[in-house]
Formats: sequence, C-alpha cells, structure tokens
Amino acid sequence: MTDQALPTEYQRLLLRTVFAFMICDTHIAQDELDFIRQKASEKHFFGSLNIEDELAELIDHVNRRGIDFFDDYFKRVKRVSMTDDQELQLIDAAIRTVQADDKITQEEINFLKILRVLLNVSNEKILTAFPKIGPDFVDQDKFTEIYFKELYANYVKLTEMPVFDISDVKDITASTKIE
Repeated sequence: MTDQALPTEYQRLLLRTVFAFMICDTHIAQDELDFIRQKASEKHFFGSLNIEDELAELIDHVNRRGIDFFDDYFKRVKRVSMTDDQELQLIDAAIRTVQADDKITQEEINFLKILRVLLNVSNEKILTAFPKIGPDFVDQDKFTEIYFKELYANYVKLTEMPVFDISDVKDITASTKIE
C-alpha cells in the first residue's frame, strides 16, 4: 500500500467503504467513528475530504435511501477503476472498521464477501496480505454474479436499516471540524 496522494474519487470510495462497513450491522459504534477520525488525521488516507461534512452527507444518504444505500455503494465499487494495491487498501480499511468495535458480526463477514466479489485482485494476493482473516471471506469456489446477488439479497432480506441521527457521527455542538 502506498502513501502517495490518491485520486479524490478513490478517497471518497475509501470513506464510503469505511462508512458502509461501520453501518452494515445497523449501528454506529464509537470505536468505528474513532477509527475513521484517526484515519482522517492521516492526510494521505482521505486526502482533503472534510470528514465531518462527508459523514453528515452519508448519514443523510442512508436516511433517504435506506438499505438501497448499499446498492449505490456496491455500484460505485464496481465503477471505480482501482489498482490491486488500492483494492487491498479498500479491503484493509473494511477489515479494520469491522474489527474496531471488537465485535465481528455475520453481517460484516457477509459484507466482506460481497466486497470481495466486486474486486479484481487475486485470492492469492488477498490471502498473502490478510493471512489470518482472508480465508473467512475468500471462498475457494469461483465468485459469480449469482453468488453476489444471493449474498446481497440475503443481507437486504434480513436487515432493516434504522434512521441515524446526525449526532451519531458529528458533534453538532463543536465549533471546530476535523479536516
């Protein structure tokens, strides 16, 4: 993974990935927010994105679109052209978000599997980069569009997205923003 400046489209996708994995279990854990803010302090990670404003916009998007937010997110993952290193960084960010609250749910594992289906990086590179966690979401069978649709349909069927309050992610009383 490189520390070079990342294209804005990729930085937004990276933030959306962290956000999607934060809410895929239908709640926002403070540890996950702390992870996002810590990553935001590393200027190369999200670049010049204003994290507080971006999170507020994402909360609004989820509240308007509900579970369809994830459909939008997965379409974006498929649309953005990424290198293998960027895809591995996306997986790493997702895994770290899932691990941030020390509670890994089946929804989060399934979400990792869905993300994996959409990426082009090889299973070998994933298993090399994530030897302890990779086998949990890298299946030996070839991923297919049908597999993706089944995983996603099962998630949507079993998940009801709550309405989030902006104060869940943004301290609305604070006068300074994290930049």
